[in-house]
Amino acid sequence: MTVTGRANLTNRDVLIPVGLVALFLATRILIFRSLQLKAVSFVANDVGYYGFYLNKLSLGETDVMLEYPVPAVWALQAIYWLGGGVETWSPVYVAVFLALDAVIALLMYRRGNAAGSLFWILFTGAQGAIVLHRFDLIPAALVAVACLYALRFPKVAGAAIGLGAAIKLWPALLIGALLAPFDRGRARLLGFIAAGFGLAAASLITSGWTRSASPLTWQSDRGLQIESVPATPLMALRAFTFSERWTIELTPFNAVEVTVGPGVGLMMGVSTVLTAGAVVLTVYLGYRLLRAFRVEDHRSHEAMVLAVLAIVLATVVANKTLSPQYIVWLGGPVAALLVIRRSEWLRSHTVVLAVSMLVVGGLTQLVYPWMVYGLMAVPLGSGPETAVLVLRNLALITLTFYAVWLAIRATRRTTI
Repeated sequence: MTVTGRANLTNRDVLIPVGLVALFLATRILIFRSLQLKAVSFVANDVGYYGFYLNKLSLGETDVMLEYPVPAVWALQAIYWLGGGVETWSPVYVAVFLALDAVIALLMYRRGNAAGSLFWILFTGAQGAIVLHRFDLIPAALVAVACLYALRFPKVAGAAIGLGAAIKLWPALLIGALLAPFDRGRARLLGFIAAGFGLAAASLITSGWTRSASPLTWQSDRGLQIESVPATPLMALRAFTFSERWTIELTPFNAVEVTVGPGVGLMMGVSTVLTAGAVVLTVYLGYRLLRAFRVEDHRSHEAMVLAVLAIVLATVVANKTLSPQYIVWLGGPVAALLVIRRSEWLRSHTVVLAVSMLVVGGLTQLVYPWMVYGLMAVPLGSGPETAVLVLRNLALITLTFYAVWLAIRATRRTTI
């Protein structure tokens, strides 16, 4: 049955967006209902943490929130001012992030191909309340925009990466994957320079070098977070060998870390090596993209997004400070790939990536907040909770190798 009218809409054209809206609302209602449970209500505490220190900033204190880049603090201050101060900060903050979540789902929606929007809704929903209560959704959304519009609006895509880098640093690694072919990649590079370097310059001018560089110092001084991939062997040994040689502590970095025990220094070194490897991978994939593509088409777009996904996964796996909110970074490239994919060879791989990422998102919510107390248990970690963490991190490692293989295949010189 066809609905007559100027737009020639079919029932499918109406039912699919209505269904997506209903799914978005239902999953978000579940998220907010979960926060009423005492066992997980602490997820919302981060917004209070932000508000507490933003209030100090508004009163003239400057030596606070040094772990965040200055532009990130500006973004939070804008929401703080929009909310009218600390008393009404929390609901306004959550409303802004809920709106951002919805905007990305809307951008991913395409008539005839709603897969990207469906994935984004399910993926962010699977991770639960943390997506709306920490600010990593901002860089994740910017990377999603860059992946989706790399061909259509190259300067916008580059600027999105630049803004993401200014707010959270790690997206700076992604610009190399967006340079091919270089005749069009220059537009993305110009957008990146204008936004990223512009904000960096503004930060230096307004806050000075020491404050602008403080997030790098903060990160380098941090220890081995219990949820990170490099910490996984130690967490497994702690839970399954019934050994009390490993100490878990809440550190001054507001993170729960493995601070003492055999292998802590070794795994910190492993994280450093893996981080260097992620940088090498970034350069290598950028080189392959530039070598493989002289003109811009759907194949180059797919290859760029696959490279972005591989780089983000490698960055997450290498990170000694992997926190649960970092997983949201992975959603944009996969959602965009579901939208832009045209090559037949990628069809089944894209489905595998999407389904696997949904599983990772769900496991991440189980790890935090539902099972985090078991992971932190003293003197020994709980076996079932630790097993879920190990499973999630093994999935991340497997997906990293898978995404790297797909990116390499997509950047072959021969026709795909």
